[in-house]
Amino acid sequence: MAAALVLAATLLASCSSARTDFGTNDASCYLELPTATQAVGGHGHLEGVRKYTLSGLRNVAPRLYDRLAKDVSKKQGVCIAGYTGHFTAAEVTKAMGRPSGTLAVAVVTTPGNKLLGTLILTKIPVRFQHTHLF
Repeated sequence: MAAALVLAATLLASCSSARTDFGTNDASCYLELPTATQAVGGHGHLEGVRKYTLSGLRNVAPRLYDRLAKDVSKKQGVCIAGYTGHFTAAEVTKAMGRPSGTLAVAVVTTPGNKLLGTLILTKIPVRFQHTHLF
């Protein structure tokens, strides 16, 4: 799966001069997928990605906002990538939230591609969209 993501990222990079987004506000988050996938150990099924400003994250997930506010500059966005499967804190990078669950949400900065943490949850907190690149 990791090799497929690397191949997809390479293909996307080679096509970036023709079109740099997918027509969504979340488009830049697709560049963060290799980091997000690595954070969940390559396990699970991608449900989708969403992009938030730090202030937008405050409205959707106030506790996550409080935890990340000092680590994200005002010029950066936050990409969240949701994966369904079975996850434990020992299996993901920078685990936050529950010790185990059926959803892992990798939180990555954009630009910067820095993993801030991986939330383990039991239900999807937001509606993910645009899971397919093509």
